[in-house]
Amino acid sequence: MTARCVPSRRRLLAVTGAICAALAGALPAQTPLPPPDADTPAPPARTAGAAATPAPRAEATPSLALDDASVFCPVCGTRNRAGSRFCLKDGTPLPAIDPALVLSGFVCDRDTLSQEEIQQAVHRASASVVRIRAKTATKVKFPVIDKIERERVRVGRLETEESEAKFVGSGFVIGTNGEIVTNAHVASPFGAQAQLNVDTIDGRSFPARLVGIDYASDLAVLQIDNTSIAPLAWGDSDEVRLGEETWAIGDPLDLGLSVTRGTVATLARVRVGLNQVEAFLHSDAYITHGNSGGPLVDNQGRVVGISDMVFGDLKGKGYSITSRMAQLVVDRLRRLGRYDRGFIGVHVRQIDSDSVSRYHLKRTTGVVVESVLKGTPAESAGFHPGDVVYGINGRLASSSYLLQESVSSVGPSAPLTFNTDRGGQTMEIKVTTASRPAAPHIDPLLDLQNYMMVRIEEDPKHHEIQIKIPNSFSPAPRYGFLDEDIVQSVLVAQDWPDEPITIDYYKRKARPVRISTLEDLRTALKRMYLGERVGVVFELKRPREPIAAVAYDETWPIVF
Repeated sequence: MTARCVPSRRRLLAVTGAICAALAGALPAQTPLPPPDADTPAPPARTAGAAATPAPRAEATPSLALDDASVFCPVCGTRNRAGSRFCLKDGTPLPAIDPALVLSGFVCDRDTLSQEEIQQAVHRASASVVRIRAKTATKVKFPVIDKIERERVRVGRLETEESEAKFVGSGFVIGTNGEIVTNAHVASPFGAQAQLNVDTIDGRSFPARLVGIDYASDLAVLQIDNTSIAPLAWGDSDEVRLGEETWAIGDPLDLGLSVTRGTVATLARVRVGLNQVEAFLHSDAYITHGNSGGPLVDNQGRVVGISDMVFGDLKGKGYSITSRMAQLVVDRLRRLGRYDRGFIGVHVRQIDSDSVSRYHLKRTTGVVVESVLKGTPAESAGFHPGDVVYGINGRLASSSYLLQESVSSVGPSAPLTFNTDRGGQTMEIKVTTASRPAAPHIDPLLDLQNYMMVRIEEDPKHHEIQIKIPNSFSPAPRYGFLDEDIVQSVLVAQDWPDEPITIDYYKRKARPVRISTLEDLRTALKRMYLGERVGVVFELKRPREPIAAVAYDETWPIVF
């Protein structure tokens, strides 16, 4: 192996020191830099636990505009004022710059920014982040499951939250007239009207009013009577690269402003089903309760995402709404105060190996129609399960998010033409959009089967409904179901009592719905949705442990 001769850092510093000493008498003294702006607020020094990092303090080096013909150190990359002879940071001699060669309006490439410049950008961005306090009187009921270890069964019951509740989230200023972006679940907890107050980083507090809200995407715009807070600029989430550093800024656990750093872990628009319309960016910058609505910024302090959700309290499981999607929704809310989404009524999924084999698909790009909602424009237009949708109005649109947002953006009463493949034959289906319902549920029987990963089938000969568990990945056994269980009756969440639904209660007090056909079950399951949760108690035909209960957070399939 051939060794390369590389001068050591110590030797370079010694040579630099000698040159500096030799030139000290010949060169004029360096013009001192002015002190940092005293009006720049420093972030609080408090931390949000071991996982969160406090917002960076303002650096002593002032922020120099690139239009000032700044001189960059060839060794450490530090920006120095025009005319400086030596680097302010390490003393390296700086090359002379010909003023005639200075390009006005030059913008640094994001890959060449120094650590100091990145810290300054994140610090400036943190000054535009606010804490949002929501106070509301709520009464929410939702189904839950209690596990009784001794009896090895899960017992369903309703849990009630009834009080004057207080919630804390985050947001950031986006307009020059005091407009603030946050999540819908921060501005309107549980969908209820709330009294809103905004706290700034410098300790001021302002009452806020709701400008507009879009529950489908979980976004809202507020406004305060203050125009002194600098707005943040939008970045482009589509230009974010895998492994790129991002910073989540917010008020986790109401402990004060904090900044956490992470890298982009997923480039694809992630869908988890907690919002009706989703396009998430996954960064492992730690977020938790209270971060909701805060910005995810790049190394230039531009918003590339809005923190929205986290799976439990596990680090690395935070998801942010992409800036591309957020900017579209926010612009509508700022102009109109609402987002009137278009809707045709198809339930789709991205094409995968399972859908290819199930529907014998010839085309492998696009989305496949899983079901068509009854009484919708899609049913009238003739969409069928198994149709592959790969374009709209003659333009290729193979992702579910693009198709969903394309339909949403045109609003109601808009004519659209969908490029469709049915059994290998291409065709065009023309349809006129309607207004999107507040909660467009698919077939509840299909919804339940998808979550439990089971098949619920009818035996017309014996007038029985049977639950079949096809593989070991199904969560059904954890809820007490066995393969080939026979359903006799069900009690759905909207009919649950406040007390636990034990076997004794089910037999003596409950009023379940008797089930003999799939249509009986489908009709009963329409009432299984309550408080953004799903709950059903099944009476099963077996001598021991004859009831099994299931309850889980409602997830939204792709419907447009």
